[in-house]
Amino acid sequence: MTLSPLSSLYGRAVALRAKWYASGRISSRALPRPSISVGNLTFGGTGKTPFTEFLARRFRFEGRCPAILSRGYGRRSRGVVVVSAGEGPLVSPEEGGDEPVAMALSTSGVVIVVSERRAEAARRAADLGADLFLLDDGFQHLAVSRDVNLLLLDARDPFGGGRLPPGGRLREPIAALARADGIVFTRVDRGAPAAEALEAIARLHPSVPRFHARIRAGGLRDETGSPVDPGTVRNRRCLAVCGVASSAEFAATLADLGLAAEERLEFRDHQRYRERHVARIREAAERAGASFVVTTEKDAVKLSGRLTLPLLAVRLSVEVAEPDFFGFLASRLPVSAKTA
Repeated sequence: MTLSPLSSLYGRAVALRAKWYASGRISSRALPRPSISVGNLTFGGTGKTPFTEFLARRFRFEGRCPAILSRGYGRRSRGVVVVSAGEGPLVSPEEGGDEPVAMALSTSGVVIVVSERRAEAARRAADLGADLFLLDDGFQHLAVSRDVNLLLLDARDPFGGGRLPPGGRLREPIAALARADGIVFTRVDRGAPAAEALEAIARLHPSVPRFHARIRAGGLRDETGSPVDPGTVRNRRCLAVCGVASSAEFAATLADLGLAAEERLEFRDHQRYRERHVARIREAAERAGASFVVTTEKDAVKLSGRLTLPLLAVRLSVEVAEPDFFGFLASRLPVSAKTA
């Protein structure tokens, strides 16, 4: 594949940055607790956030005190912000970011801290009692070291078409997958990795363990966080609203729940909903004769209380096919952080 001049320049720059970190020319900062990074090679769409939340719940169940460290993409604040000390969100999506606030609503006993600098977020999380760090979208955040580097690849399109910006979705060259300690193919129920992708992985990182995960609809919740039985609303007219990287994936989750929206409004990923956007949603709902609006969890935290109709959010569930997945993680973490 011939790269455009801009794509070639971008690829060389990010590859050089990674090389400098790997050689020690730029040093990575050690974190005060064991850490697992969850990231990808493409812009959006692999399920990093629900997977990070899945890990947090599992480690919490095992008696640990995990903390999710995030940049808090789309927030209007700067510096370190504690989104949750383990008992729900303490700040708005504007201050903490839509995904961290959504995770704070759906998890208990999980510290969530955002910062441009994960090392600073880690220190604050440790002060709050965290004994394990989960770096949401951390694969390219080379400024901090990690014990386990998980790389998530969408099984249907692992390399996002294989093109770098400005014309493609790859965040860095495919060779960067050699940094991964483990690869997780996500959404395997929607499709299988192409032979070419598997061959590339075998060539670039033949020893890397591979796992397979399903990310699908796990139910609905209302604005209070209470579960709603999808069967009770299946025969009612609804409007679907989403501001995510993959609107097609959102449509597929609605189908999993047996919901057929009269109309679907699509906004850009991490959309900041202003009054004109809310007015557009209201008008579309009236036009569709909808009795409720269904959306994603990260959109719900920004729309809650702003619509005249009930707002339901689709919850996502994660299942890893391999029973030894958490054993693999335990084998890579320091002894004190191993799961029981």
